[in-house]
Amino acid sequence: MPHSPYNFTQEQLDCEAEREWPVFIYSILITFATLFLMVLLYKMLAGCCRKVFPHSPADTQLGSSSFSSEIQEWAEGITSGQTPSGRILVVAVFFCNVVAMVLYVIDTSRQLLEECITWEEHITLQIDFALGAIFFLHFLLRFVASDKVMSFLFALNTIVDIITLPPLFLSLWIQRTWLGLRFFRFLIIFSLPDVLVYVRLLQNSSSIRLTQLLSYIVGFICWSGGFLFLLENQGDPFHHYENAREKGSFRFGDNIWFLIITASTVGYGDFFPITDLGKIFGVFYLGIAVGSFANFIPEIAELLGNQPKYAGNYVASAEKQFIIVCGNITYSSVSGFLADFFHPAREDVNCEVVFLNKLEPDLEFEGLLKREKTRVTYFQGTMLSAMDLQRVCAEKAAAVLVMCDKFSTDPTREDASNIMRVISLKNYCEGTRCIIQLLHYHNKSYLLNIPGWDWRRDDQAVCLNEVKFGMLAQSCLAPGFFTMASNIISASLLHIMPEMPKWKKEYLSTSNKVILAETFSPTFVGLTFQEVAEIVYLRLNLVLIAMEARKYEGGQIWINPKNKEVTPNAIGLFITASSDAAKRAWFYCRVCHENVRNVEDIKKCSCKKLAKARFEYFQSGQDTNQRNGHGYGAQQREVKDRQLEGLRQRKGVVEDIPEDDGSETAQMRFDGTGCFHWCSGRDMSDCVLTRQEATVTMFAGHIVVAVFAEDDSPTLGLRNLVMPLRASNIPYNDLRHIIIVGNIEFIKREWGLLRNMPKISVMDGSPMSRADLRSVKVNLCGTCVILSAKAPDKAEPVLADKEIIMAALNIKSMNFGANASKLEDEESIVNDSKDNSINHVNILLDLSFASNVRYLDDQEMYITDNIELYKTLPFASGTAMARGVLDSLMSATYFNASALKLLRQWVTGGATIELEKSLAEGAGLRGGYSTPEIEAAKNRIRVEEIVLKDSPWSRYAQFGARFSDLFSAAIREDGTLCLAINRLLDEDIDGNDDPTRVVISCPDNLMTLQPMDNIIAVVQYEEDKEKRD
Repeated sequence: MPHSPYNFTQEQLDCEAEREWPVFIYSILITFATLFLMVLLYKMLAGCCRKVFPHSPADTQLGSSSFSSEIQEWAEGITSGQTPSGRILVVAVFFCNVVAMVLYVIDTSRQLLEECITWEEHITLQIDFALGAIFFLHFLLRFVASDKVMSFLFALNTIVDIITLPPLFLSLWIQRTWLGLRFFRFLIIFSLPDVLVYVRLLQNSSSIRLTQLLSYIVGFICWSGGFLFLLENQGDPFHHYENAREKGSFRFGDNIWFLIITASTVGYGDFFPITDLGKIFGVFYLGIAVGSFANFIPEIAELLGNQPKYAGNYVASAEKQFIIVCGNITYSSVSGFLADFFHPAREDVNCEVVFLNKLEPDLEFEGLLKREKTRVTYFQGTMLSAMDLQRVCAEKAAAVLVMCDKFSTDPTREDASNIMRVISLKNYCEGTRCIIQLLHYHNKSYLLNIPGWDWRRDDQAVCLNEVKFGMLAQSCLAPGFFTMASNIISASLLHIMPEMPKWKKEYLSTSNKVILAETFSPTFVGLTFQEVAEIVYLRLNLVLIAMEARKYEGGQIWINPKNKEVTPNAIGLFITASSDAAKRAWFYCRVCHENVRNVEDIKKCSCKKLAKARFEYFQSGQDTNQRNGHGYGAQQREVKDRQLEGLRQRKGVVEDIPEDDGSETAQMRFDGTGCFHWCSGRDMSDCVLTRQEATVTMFAGHIVVAVFAEDDSPTLGLRNLVMPLRASNIPYNDLRHIIIVGNIEFIKREWGLLRNMPKISVMDGSPMSRADLRSVKVNLCGTCVILSAKAPDKAEPVLADKEIIMAALNIKSMNFGANASKLEDEESIVNDSKDNSINHVNILLDLSFASNVRYLDDQEMYITDNIELYKTLPFASGTAMARGVLDSLMSATYFNASALKLLRQWVTGGATIELEKSLAEGAGLRGGYSTPEIEAAKNRIRVEEIVLKDSPWSRYAQFGARFSDLFSAAIREDGTLCLAINRLLDEDIDGNDDPTRVVISCPDNLMTLQPMDNIIAVVQYEEDKEKRD
């Protein structure tokens, strides 16, 4: 319904009745015509001058800019918003336009279209005049900045100024106002997107387009509302204005309401135009609005639907740490990561996980985020954008974890993408710790080129192939090693059920132990590593694996160092079940805990503050023991002295040889770092064996690497498998021959990194062919490693490992009895299954999915796909590992940076930063002369399997001795650190011929030994054995 009219005075009504609005129209037309003629005249004169006084090309190229051109460039920079002052000007002018629009709306509700009023009596007119002066100055500035004056004259902002400014200035002269065409100022709303872009409130194209559409709609409706307000309140001139609405009955807001319901085709009928011009305008408006809205509304709905659901900014809490996880963010990778990161065994993880990914999560992923919403936040963005890094507060994060796609068909490209993410992070905030997953070892060298990459800040690169193949390589030397190594980097709970078999109870009783770092108690200062390792194992039930220096001392790690003394503030790396147990190495005091039998009672003692006094007391006691010749330290030194004396006697002749005759020592037998055996580069054709050549060649104790691959399959990085097996701390005569069986074209692509390593042969064959397997003597090999380079189908996990599983079952079912030389036809295969010969081939499998281990386990039945790999027999026996096992290495590295450094040093056979820099050159392994430094590099530990009944400590296999007795004797006599038991599955069953063994990692000091146990140990380098060989 129309509003009640305002009570206007008779004087106001008489002033409006004079109808002098054409004067304002004339001012607009005259202004525009004048400007147009001036521009036209200027262009004509400029053209004539160019014809009469043509410029020389040389003057045009060499002449300096004139004062006018400098002014024009300055004005253009100001008006275009390219400079900070220009952006301020653009925003200020737009704000003034908004104020002018608001003044127009206020005036439409308080005064008539025409009023006789003085400038001093009208506050809105005063403000409008001040704004008009600003608009006029901005008009002049834009005029100066324009290159094409004619185009400037027909620009939207120019038209708005020409229509609105002359009537404003004229009203001050004739003391008469006219609301008339002031509504043209609403067209400035069209420039709102440009203003928001200048102030960087709009960043992406979708938000800019959405703002454009909304500004078009709002600006057009407001402009149409002003036009209809003018027509309805002015009346038709050809009707002598008699059909105009009653004054104040049809306000500006009523026009907007009418136009909106008209455009929406609803039409309530409460407002409608009554003038002829208003009706004509309504017809045109209806056609334009309906057509435009029908086009704009779906696009707006689509843009709103495409707005990032996971936008916004992360608010960091001062009371809680958070990490950022990016890279390959999928449901499978995230679910496994979160399960390990927040594992109950990690003891109160007060840390939030922020995921940053470019894609929106799918429905399954969203369900996971909702379940973990109290400790997980998801943002849509990319690490390559500084704005997204700012959104997630990357500079405040405790660490940034970059995860890779383990199933990528292009590993090099995947690694390059993740390295670019690290570069982006370090450019934004250099001080934030970064942990990155890589697929190939050689790509790690590119991280060294990043200025902000600093290992002292615990920046770490987890190379999956390096660690995985390194663990498989050490398992060739000590079967079951990767089971032990995987368990000590994975969080698990001690969950033993009464109905479990004996082997599983023994295995699970130690599978929950992990690597933890703790500072040594001052009590241990001055003792050697072996002495401390014996004490903490016998008294505290802790396995000391390595020592670590403080970061300011270099941060170096020594694994079972021989005769190295513990220094103040040194850090020990222990394998234990909990952090509370590791703290006992710091609490332990010889004064207070000498007679404590229960390790749980070893807590911080009252004399902890008297560390110096206790250290002096302990030193005096050591001196007394040394003088009296008592104590295990003196016994160990006596054994060491006897060994060194024998070594000197054997070396006596060698020391007398003149330097000129030392040609043998000048040969290149090791690489430039001295960590690996080296030979001159060989062409692969010299190392290829045919089936016939392999059949007549005698192999025994060798390693067969069976690879499933196509010609174009992504490379595996077999160098990471071969290098630990060619470590220089293994005597040359003890190196096991390696035979690679697979697609010859694929192996050619790997050969460039293998050609400098000795004792390697290649055979073009199939791991599924029994004839090929028999020719390489798989029954006599020490280990058969089965790998697949084919990209698995993640949509069908069961089929991803089909070749590996079938090959493993094929080898297990082969008969190596009297009929082994027969041709493998259908009849012989049937005979194989009936033969009673036991197949003892040691097989190592690298599965893509842990759920496929069910096809290798004949002990248990698995109903669901949610299989915990570490609880299965194939994993416990050191037969099958899966790629997902190493996912926990990211969490372990975050919580304990020393875990990754220790594991890499342990499994790679001696990879160092110097070697990585050398490999970064792209020339592969480089030979080095046998200098004293190269020879000294051999003196390091290695992993070895000890057959207890055939070892110097066989006495502990006969009388039910404890593992602690063997541990103490081995580390005292030979510096050997015993870590795990590789025990037969059912040794206590008479007549059992099953060769399957289960790994018992770091057993408690009370566990008893069995006669057929094998021991996984870290042994010292035997220099005398090397000289004898």
